[in-house]
Amino acid sequence: MLTDEQLLANYTRGEQRAFTELADRYQQELFAFLFRFVSDGATAEDLFQETFVQVHRNAASFDPERKFRPWLFTIAANKARDFLRSAARRTTHSLDNVARGADEDSATFLDLMQSDIAPPPVELQTAEDIARVQRVLAEMSVIYREVLVMSYFHQFSYKEMADMLGVPLGTIKSRLHAALAVFAKTYKAGEAVET
Repeated sequence: MLTDEQLLANYTRGEQRAFTELADRYQQELFAFLFRFVSDGATAEDLFQETFVQVHRNAASFDPERKFRPWLFTIAANKARDFLRSAARRTTHSLDNVARGADEDSATFLDLMQSDIAPPPVELQTAEDIARVQRVLAEMSVIYREVLVMSYFHQFSYKEMADMLGVPLGTIKSRLHAALAVFAKTYKAGEAVET
């Protein structure tokens, strides 16, 4: 099986089927990422298509030394952020008193699991849980939502997220820790209301 990078290279050499294979390969994962980001299926579908239009336009300028997946998700995250800005859905939460995250540059969300803050559920077993998680994510500010979605749902490392979002590694760690705290507090408050 060809790597993503090989498929993109084949596409730039005129093999149309390679582009279709890339889109098919990422259809579920990228759509899920976008859906969690914007909380709307139709919008996520539109953003998915816009992301691959941009991949098409920029395929020839892709650096073959890089990995395709982080590049693709960077494009998708930018599309989602642009949509949310234009829709004026953005809310903010204070980043004051945020504790530092893990020390490893390649650490992921799972490294925060040893925090004293309760993490979001590991397995979402019911539609109710999924809907509640989606509501909590939709209420979070974009900067928190994007790091949670990238790290928890798609397992990007801190370093990959810093590169993708164009911010320092320490900022990613702070945002992720704060996002986890906001998520846990909001999720727990929703549970208390339902019981």
